Amino acid sequence: MVLSLLDEGVLLGGDGRPRGTRAVPSAGAVYPYEFAAIVMEGGHPSAFRIDGDRRHCTRLASGARVATCLTSSGLSLPPDGGAVVITLIRPWLSMRKYGDRGYLYAQLDAGHAVGNLLFASAGRGAPGVLRSRFPRSPLTELLKASENFREVHSAVVLGPMAARPFEAAWTMHDGTGQAHREAAWKSWLERACWESLGARPARPEELGTAGMPSPLVDLLPHDRLHRDGAGLGESGTWPGLLAARSSSKAFAGGPVPADDIWQAVSALTTSVVTDLPGNSSLAATLVIRSAAETEQNGVYPLTREGRRAGRLPSGDEMAKACMQQQTLVEAAAVVLMHAPRAALEDFSVDGPEVQVGTEAGSLGELALRCGALGQMLYLGATRAGIGVTGIGGFDAAMWRSLAGLPENDEVLYVLLLGRPDDSGIKLDRLGAAIAQNEQ
Repeated sequence: MVLSLLDEGVLLGGDGRPRGTRAVPSAGAVYPYEFAAIVMEGGHPSAFRIDGDRRHCTRLASGARVATCLTSSGLSLPPDGGAVVITLIRPWLSMRKYGDRGYLYAQLDAGHAVGNLLFASAGRGAPGVLRSRFPRSPLTELLKASENFREVHSAVVLGPMAARPFEAAWTMHDGTGQAHREAAWKSWLERACWESLGARPARPEELGTAGMPSPLVDLLPHDRLHRDGAGLGESGTWPGLLAARSSSKAFAGGPVPADDIWQAVSALTTSVVTDLPGNSSLAATLVIRSAAETEQNGVYPLTREGRRAGRLPSGDEMAKACMQQQTLVEAAAVVLMHAPRAALEDFSVDGPEVQVGTEAGSLGELALRCGALGQMLYLGATRAGIGVTGIGGFDAAMWRSLAGLPENDEVLYVLLLGRPDDSGIKLDRLGAAIAQNEQ
């Protein structure tokens, strides 16, 4: 069940996806995360590490030790079967390409993957529960995460569901005996990167309680977000959206119907079950700059009211605000996700550069929300039939000015919508920093 769900939600995306592509996007196509799972096996809980690239699944422990870890973490397997899927981020994979900002990208990428796991499970009729607030030390020790420079990101608790056939076989290994445990290759470069993150504040260790399904961001009661047919539609149709999702390489010129843009953005109203607090400091703003109905062009706060006067960005301003990524200048609309500086935990933003900081709050939880909401927007754009791509290389100060965001807000994520042009080239996949305006 777990392996087929990972295939559908993250690794392959189900029938219809081109080979070699994944169900979720990733900055620079580095996919800086891995998975582990705890399932019942022979009447006892067992923990497995999952290598999605090599399609290896290794049993790490079984029995009382795993049960104690679950209890200490405040997690539990559903009484009638199911699993706990743990996402672990490997920051070095992003940071070796993007420097300090790569830590944020790893968080965003993991948020996309976790969000898609929730959509894939709901598409099978068994919605998962996202857990972000729990003591991570027991799982970190059980999975030997920090020894291998990984960080426990989140957990998704899954109820029983029907498994689906694998597109490619998995190989199972037993690593419970020391003699069978694979030696982990460790790079001094990755160790140096990991140690540079050592001073960051830890994620919240208090236990959270999963409540009723609700959106991941507090949206305003805008008519076009909540009209009939808004959102992602019936969950039974979501597997098809997962299979069809793609990142636009570029945007062609020409306007896009405003209804299509709002249809895509209305995906942010999708509810999930989570232990994240209901009141979030995260905000979202929509900039429509090239609607077929020109009177619909404008800047629309999607969350909290109150902003300074903004203006629609020109082509030149789009290029500057997107780190000279010329393939993006024809985007018809932009969704900005932003939060007050005081809400940031690990980083602060000064203009276009992301720097390590010491502000109070929770960057990890904000990035988790951003990534999962970004995945909703990808699926919403797929349903609306328009192109979409998310970017991490942007001039935060310029977007703040263009959209009239509050002076104390920092932009965490930028997603663009428009007419897709698949003949373009995503420079972010070619060089170490071309799309970051550093080469």
